[in-house]
This record gives sequence, C-alpha cells and structure tokens, in this order.
Amino acid sequence: MVSRSICGKLAAVFLCTGAMAQWLDRKSEGIPRTANGKPDLSAPAPKTADGNADLSGIWKPEDNRPCPEIGCNDMKIGQEFMNIGWSIGGLPYEPWAAELVKSRIARNGMDDPTSRCLPGGIVKTHTVPLYRKILQTPRLVVILSERDASYRQIFTDGRPLPLDPNPSWNGYSIGRWEGDVLTVTSAGFRDGIWLDRNGSPLTDAATIHGALPSGEFRKIGN
Repeated sequence: MVSRSICGKLAAVFLCTGAMAQWLDRKSEGIPRTANGKPDLSAPAPKTADGNADLSGIWKPEDNRPCPEIGCNDMKIGQEFMNIGWSIGGLPYEPWAAELVKSRIARNGMDDPTSRCLPGGIVKTHTVPLYRKILQTPRLVVILSERDASYRQIFTDGRPLPLDPNPSWNGYSIGRWEGDVLTVTSAGFRDGIWLDRNGSPLTDAATIHGALPSGEFRKIGN
C-alpha cells in the first residue's frame, strides 16, 4: 500500500485502497491500517531494502467517471480512458492533430488499433480499467497488465535509452528515483498508436516523461 502523498505524484492516473485480485479474503502483510481495518492512506509509504518507495502490488485506475443513466455498456472506464488530457482541460494539439482527433471521434473510434485486437501502447493501457501488478527490483520495475496479458519493463540500472531502437508498441523505458518518485522516460514507439479512445495520436518521434506512482491509480493489494 502506498500513501496518498506518493500516489498523487505520478503524471496522470492512480490512487490507493484495500485488497482484491485472486486471494480475496487474505489481507496483505505490512500494510498500515486504520482502526476499522482499512488501509491507512495517510501512512508513510513503505520502503524497499535499498530505501526507495515500494511500488510492488496490484493497482487499478481511479474511479472518476460515472456511468450514463442507461448504465455502462462494458467496463466502467475513467475519464482519461476517453481523453488522456481530461484533468488539464484537454491536450494542446497542433492543428493537424486536432483535426485527426476530430475525425476519429466522428468515426466513433472505428480505427482504434485496440478495436482490431492490437496492443494499445503504454499510455492507453495505463488507463484501461483492468488490474496491473508492479514487480520491483533494485534494477528493474515490471508492470504486468491484465490487458492482453501484456508487460512493460522500466530499467533502473542507469542504462540510457537505445539510440536506434526497433520500434515497438510499448517502446523502451528507463527510470531514476527522485525521492519517493520514480521518474520514467520512454521512447522508441511504433507510429500510429492512440493515447486514448478519442484518438489522440502518438507518433514514432515521441518521447514520454512520467512518474510512478500517479495520482490516478489506486493500490488494492499485493
């Protein structure tokens, strides 16, 4: 479990709470709790043996978007799933990107790569309302996602990003610790990835800077 002070620092989407996943009735050890047995979100963040914040555990997106009156058609998605720039009033698109998003919205997302069972990339997968598990070692952080049973590696061993990478859906990620925040830089993406369901574009020239954990995700267990 990670304190709210930690959860509020990732660039976009996570919060922290009590336990689900496969062992529904087992309480994770080492999580500070209030008198009623619930995780204490104001408690200091746990630390690993090397002194960094311990991000290990199962996380889910924040529930910040109500279902319409007729109910949710599928999964209950968050605001960022539709519009990754929702919390800042929308992304500052260049004119070509604004027109592209407009046309994609008009087609109701028919051209979304995930509609053809292709990977969604690290940003869109970040907002999918399914669980993900973080595994943390001193030199590597791995995020296992229920979406497509996919994974992402963030190397924290000091290596640089590759200079001429083979483009991939998840790109290449390196991270460094700044206090309790893991700052992550990612590049080497395929062209044509969508950042959200509205179709915000990501090109193969993109570099993404972010931090873990984010204020838009909730830790639910180990």
